[in-house]
Amino acid sequence: MDPRSDQLDIHFQPIISLKQTAVVGLEALARPKHMGVGQLFAQARKEGRLLALDRRCRTLAMERYRDLNLPRSLRPFLFLNFESSLIDEGVEGSGALLEATLATGLEPSDIVIELNETKVQNTVTLKRFVERHRELGFLIAIDDMGTGHSNLPRIAELRPHIIKIDRSLIAGVESDFFKQETMKSLVLLGKTIGTLVVAEGVETQAELDTCAALGAEFFQGYHFARAKPSADLHLAVLQPALMEAACRQRAKAVATIQARHKESFDLITLALAGCERLRHSAASAFDSGLANWVSSNTAIEAAYLLDGDGLQISNTHLGRGLRPSGNRLFTPATRGTDHANKEYFFSLIDTGLHQYITDTYISLATGQPCRTLAMRLEHASGTSFVLCIDQRLSDDNLVEGSRQTG
Repeated sequence: MDPRSDQLDIHFQPIISLKQTAVVGLEALARPKHMGVGQLFAQARKEGRLLALDRRCRTLAMERYRDLNLPRSLRPFLFLNFESSLIDEGVEGSGALLEATLATGLEPSDIVIELNETKVQNTVTLKRFVERHRELGFLIAIDDMGTGHSNLPRIAELRPHIIKIDRSLIAGVESDFFKQETMKSLVLLGKTIGTLVVAEGVETQAELDTCAALGAEFFQGYHFARAKPSADLHLAVLQPALMEAACRQRAKAVATIQARHKESFDLITLALAGCERLRHSAASAFDSGLANWVSSNTAIEAAYLLDGDGLQISNTHLGRGLRPSGNRLFTPATRGTDHANKEYFFSLIDTGLHQYITDTYISLATGQPCRTLAMRLEHASGTSFVLCIDQRLSDDNLVEGSRQTG
């Protein structure tokens, strides 16, 4: 097996930013001329030539990238795959990557090194490799996040500039609530450690729109472009599709904000009506008043009344058609339950707000996702109470809530 350039070609796949409406990166992909890429690398490993092949692929990719007919100021970053398993074999510290970069007339700041951290056993060496190349000016990306094997604490420790979420998590994400929540968590991790997120393998408009709504910054996949040799790489032809996708995302974001605002307004209006109903009721009639009110409003999952110290002074009244789950973990709170340390209570009382709406969480009354609105109720007697309403969420509410809280 000979890793000469005449046995290899390099294709580039664009990486897209909708916010910038631009191609921000090009991933270089080795394309052997006479066999599959997996077969080529497996053969090289077997023959003890993996390091030579890996370096030749990177050098050829840098040469092809250098020769692109683009001004340097407009040239996307070059995403270079690095055979991460070689880090365990003592290549760290060789300086070969920097040498090849400078030899081809490029700067470290042009290049994003893509690593699959799960292929590296020696964490200390991996961290040293990442820190060394970050100091030299290279950008670091961790590939294949979401495959089920990535070590999240290790990601937080490495603090890469970019994480690439694997196609296995992107496929069908628009209709899979658990994939959405997983992606939202990875986006949140990225925000926490200062890392941008690439949704990799985006093939449909629905996948693109969902990933964008969940917070991904960049996108890569067949929906925009397949990998092509540099001679066939015409980035300008992507611009209309980028503009259309960016405008669609903006419209969807505005619609989501408006819908969430209306939803909150409707919930507050509902709570105000509940407070008005109870304002002149005797304390002994609170339960009957709540029961009648809840049964006439399909948006309510549960409602209950607290005193000024957070103690529940009514029963929990479940919405129409709802029954206790029968699971001891998820049981409606009873009269006398202390809610003083619940977010919806102390966020209302300790801040002086008139009402407070939580993000989505799992209701201990039903075991289902809900949001709680807590509102001050100034009773005619002069006593202050807190009316709590758990809002019943549809599947659409759950998707939009996931996007909003991300």
